[in-house]
Amino acid sequence: MTPNLATRLQDIPGVASVVVDLDDDEDARINVRIEEGSDEADVLERVRALLVAYGVRSERTPALRIGRRRRRPAAKPLGVRVVITPIADGARIEVFGRSVRSFRIVPATPLAIAQGLADAWSQVVARVPVEIVNVTVDADETITVTADHGGVRTVGSASVADGWTDGLAAAVGYAIDVVDLSDSPRESRLANASW
Repeated sequence: MTPNLATRLQDIPGVASVVVDLDDDEDARINVRIEEGSDEADVLERVRALLVAYGVRSERTPALRIGRRRRRPAAKPLGVRVVITPIADGARIEVFGRSVRSFRIVPATPLAIAQGLADAWSQVVARVPVEIVNVTVDADETITVTADHGGVRTVGSASVADGWTDGLAAAVGYAIDVVDLSDSPRESRLANASW
């Protein structure tokens, strides 16, 4: 079923690439990349209809990631200084702004560290905190962070080639929309449609 499903998803107009992995019940996933300029709502509806036809939307729904190809922006100033210090059983996250400094003590997991960074950063810039729902690192050392803004999810990606702290800070900053990305419109970073 998996090869046919991947081929059928790839044939949907507006789909740039597809990765289907339904073999692992614990980590079943479908990743769909949308071509630039495509009608995202139309593509999502066609993907949903195909998944229903294949019976994939059952009691254990796989993770479905939908997004456009992300451009890796050149390093931009973050507007804050971030320090992540390992401590016993966790990490201390510090964010320094011009006049406000905030810190969090969090468990030593990628999701907790990203959430602590997002919370501290939100306090420094006086914004409502958002929930970090996913953190991944791929083979080419790109860290990707997904944030949920009250039902709308955005994705931030950055390279960790210059260090984990800088990469995580950039990805979180992009995901929580506190770092300006004039060359990457916010709409191109929307992710994870659910129905």
